[in-house]
Order: sequence, then C-alpha cells, then structure tokens
Amino acid sequence: MEESFFGNSKILLGKKTRRNFLIYMAGSGLTSVAIGYLFPKPSQSREVDLETLCSFFPQNSRCENYLPGVKAQDTKGGVIQANTLLATATPGIPIPVKGLANDSVDYLIVKDGPQIAEYAISPICTHLGCTVEWNTEKNHFICPCHGSQYDSVGRVVHGPAKRSLPLITVVVKQNQVRLVATKPAIDPR
Repeated sequence: MEESFFGNSKILLGKKTRRNFLIYMAGSGLTSVAIGYLFPKPSQSREVDLETLCSFFPQNSRCENYLPGVKAQDTKGGVIQANTLLATATPGIPIPVKGLANDSVDYLIVKDGPQIAEYAISPICTHLGCTVEWNTEKNHFICPCHGSQYDSVGRVVHGPAKRSLPLITVVVKQNQVRLVATKPAIDPR
C-alpha cells in the first residue's frame, strides 16, 4: 500500500482503488459520448427520410401507403402495371425497363410463380463499366467491350469480369412496379 499525505491527514491509496477510479472515468467518458450521439442537439436531427426508412423496413407502419422510388416504364415510356406484366412475362427472361436517372435501361426479373423479384439488374459491366445487353439467343447478358457474360440474374458466367452485375431495389405495391436507386439489403443471388 502506498501512502499519500494531504495536509495533516493520512490517506491510504491501494492499487485496486486507482484501477476502479480509472475504470469509472473511462466508463463516464464513453457514456457521455454515447448520450451525445443518441440524443443530439435539436439542430442536428437524425430523422431518417421516408425513402430510406421504407427501403430498409418496408413493414414499418409509416410505409403502409408510401410508394418509394420511381415508376418503372417500358422502353417506350409507358407505365408498367404489375398484373399486366405478370400476365405476359416469361419467368427467367429479364425485362428492360426505364425510370431511374439518366434514362438508363435496367432489367426486371420475373421469378416462377410468377412474381416480380425484389431486385432489378443494372446493366453496368463490373469489368470496365460498359453497358451490357441481354442476348436472347445465348440467354446471357453480354458485354460488347471485352466479352464478359452474365446469366439471367446477373451472375458472371464468362470473364474477364469477376463480380456479378449490380442490383437495384424493386418494390411492387398497389399494382405498381417501383425502382429504387439503392442496392437491396440482401443480394439474393
């Protein structure tokens, strides 16, 4: 035990007391930081926008009537209705759609059932960024630049690309097909 003198009084300070004091100080500091993060100043609100909330938590009560993203359109600009699409689509054949920024073409996937998949394929080759196109004869997406090939759900079949095609989120609600410019929370491939 060490001894310390403060004025005329003698206080014994043991190692265990110092350790407890340091643990208390470190815990207090971390707790202060956590409280500051969880309860920010009113000017620093951490309210999540409805688009983000409903993309990650579609069953949230605030998302009941909310339609995220933009309407999917066919290549001629007509709005796609879910029931009409499912009546005419062949499962496993990607369907070109428009709707997102810069008038790009993405591909909806119709699964067996039939039902529209929760994701669409963005046709940007993961090798060098060329735009791939669906080839109905070969039943693959083929990159015109370096010959990479992807299957009907965007997985690499033939290189030089090493990663699957990127995905975007699809929401089917109130007979509408909506495209959301974020990748799905889980890659279903």
